[in-house]
Amino acid sequence: MTAPEPRRRSIDVREVVTGVLALVVAVACVLIVIVNQQTVGWPHFFAMMAALLGLIVLLALYNRRYR
Repeated sequence: MTAPEPRRRSIDVREVVTGVLALVVAVACVLIVIVNQQTVGWPHFFAMMAALLGLIVLLALYNRRYR
């Protein structure tokens, strides 16, 4: 008698796309902070604050799932 085949886990496309999009946004925000950290001026400061806000939003969305 042969063992039954294990069930394959189906891939949720929406979850994969959301994860990839979150990764791209996170990397972009970190790069914005790194690049603008080396310069002086209000526009660069506001760009860094916007990137920081983006990272905080990503963290909040991630934590929302595990409430």
